[in-house]
Amino acid sequence: MLKKKSLSQHERSTSHIGSQIAWKTFGASRIDLALDEQRRLNVSIHNAKVKENRELLKYLICIICFLAKQELTLRGHDANASCGNYVQLVHAFAEKDAKLDRLLKKSAFNGFSDRIEKDLIEAVADVIRSDVKKEMKGVPFVAVQVDETTDVSNRAHVSVILRYVAKSEVKEAFLGFDDVSGDRRVPAVAEYVLGLLDKYECVDKLVAQTYDGAAVRASELNAVQEKIKEKAPEAMLTHCWAHNLNLLLLHSAKWLHACRAFWKTAEGLGTFFSQSTKRGNLLDDVVKRRLPRVAPTRWSSDSRLLQDISAHQADLRAAFRVMSQHPDSWDSETLMAASGYDRWLSKASTCFLMMLYEGIFEETDALFQLLENKAMDIGRCCTQIQDTMEALERMNLEYHTFHKRFEQKCATLGLTDSKSETSTRSVREERKQVYYDVLDNVTFQMRSRFHRFDHLAFFDLVDCSKFEQMSQNFEDAKLQSLFKYARFFDLVRLKADLLGLYGSKTVRNQCKSPGQLLRFLTDKALVQTVPEATKLLHLVLTVPLTATESAERSTSTLNRLQAFFRNRTDQESQSALAIISVEKERLVKLKEQKEDFYKRVTEKFVQMERRPDFVYM
Repeated sequence: MLKKKSLSQHERSTSHIGSQIAWKTFGASRIDLALDEQRRLNVSIHNAKVKENRELLKYLICIICFLAKQELTLRGHDANASCGNYVQLVHAFAEKDAKLDRLLKKSAFNGFSDRIEKDLIEAVADVIRSDVKKEMKGVPFVAVQVDETTDVSNRAHVSVILRYVAKSEVKEAFLGFDDVSGDRRVPAVAEYVLGLLDKYECVDKLVAQTYDGAAVRASELNAVQEKIKEKAPEAMLTHCWAHNLNLLLLHSAKWLHACRAFWKTAEGLGTFFSQSTKRGNLLDDVVKRRLPRVAPTRWSSDSRLLQDISAHQADLRAAFRVMSQHPDSWDSETLMAASGYDRWLSKASTCFLMMLYEGIFEETDALFQLLENKAMDIGRCCTQIQDTMEALERMNLEYHTFHKRFEQKCATLGLTDSKSETSTRSVREERKQVYYDVLDNVTFQMRSRFHRFDHLAFFDLVDCSKFEQMSQNFEDAKLQSLFKYARFFDLVRLKADLLGLYGSKTVRNQCKSPGQLLRFLTDKALVQTVPEATKLLHLVLTVPLTATESAERSTSTLNRLQAFFRNRTDQESQSALAIISVEKERLVKLKEQKEDFYKRVTEKFVQMERRPDFVYM
């Protein structure tokens, strides 16, 4: 009885009731649910952190793009210093952008490290490359242009450009630089070019190849292009006509010692006044004109320089005399150079070569302008080349008339021969020989470089100025010149397409060039109406017969990019920076889709190295 009473009291006790509650509810709170809740919280915290890091990365990408596009240095002289443009621009943005300032203070991500900077540069370049590759898939033909330059450390850098037509627009995509110093032999150069073409999936679309610079030696050029043709049989070797004209004029100028010295001095005079603000101001005061700077790849700049020196010869000598009359105002180097240039301008021999090359330029400048024109008028170019050669040959027969004008100018300017010149054999005979040698060399170079155009006859099929004539008399021989590209065309259908275009007054009235005709067909949805003719327009616009300015632009970009890393960057980053700079127009278009662009760059950036703080869970 007592036990029963004690048990009853225990059942009513607080400790028993608490124990019963604990016992009955034990295991009701499941471990797996608790763990899931904790994981959910962890995922939420991680994703919030990733979002902040990606927001911060957008600012860094924007700054990288700006600096690379403007070709501004990213870092200072000291790689570890915080005074570089990249770091300082981030901090400058943060002063005006509260969101960026908060992200910089809150995030543990170090966006200022050398590794992060390089990966961001490469990620942006990769997005540009991907866009080029995507665009390449829809084009029927591709031409490759290879150029080479050597930097201050004597490393050979090859730049590669793909030329093609996309959406009725001629495009040239710069693919970057690569160091080929290790092996510049024929197999290595050919393998490099083919490897790049294979990467962009366009070997079977290759219709033309162009090479400039020392990467391909003249003696090995045929071997390289034949190696390429083993994989791409239709890839004919072409040269930019305007660049060819530059080369032959430069070659003729270097052929004679007297000409080499003349041009070295003339180009030195061109840069003398641009090297100092004080000298430039004197030129403005006395000559009232600045002298143009010489571009080594553009002979037309030498033409303008020579014309200005000749037209202002007396004024230039007056400027040099002002320097010599006020020696206390100038440093010794300037005074010595001014005295030398004054003596050079006072020589009759200088005047002779100046007048000779002015006469050559009178004939070649018009040809140069035509060859630079993108109009692709093969017939007109051939006619102008022939006319230029005939004009130079006429100059060869007019020496006595030329010499009479030369003597009159010398008398007007008071120019004389030095004693050392008159003490040798007849100066007049020497000059006569130089006159003939220079003209013979220029004429020979032109004939050797512009000697055959039979394989380009098909260009005339889309010469809009000849459409009415071609509608009445179609030249089948020009159609047959397409035999090397036979696998790309249905020639029977092509002839029908062309005759249809020739007979259209609307086409003849509205289209004046192959480019305009292709845009007309695209805009009016006529591409499927004349598919073979459209394909021919793509081919004609792809073959690089006009100036290879893109290749030259990329070479000069390499020289400008040397300042980016003070000779301490690796080749990979240098090439990526060059791509961003040269392809800035493409970059601007990509950035129009802001969120998509930042997302693509971020994904490329994350793939380069394991970065979990940028990957959502």
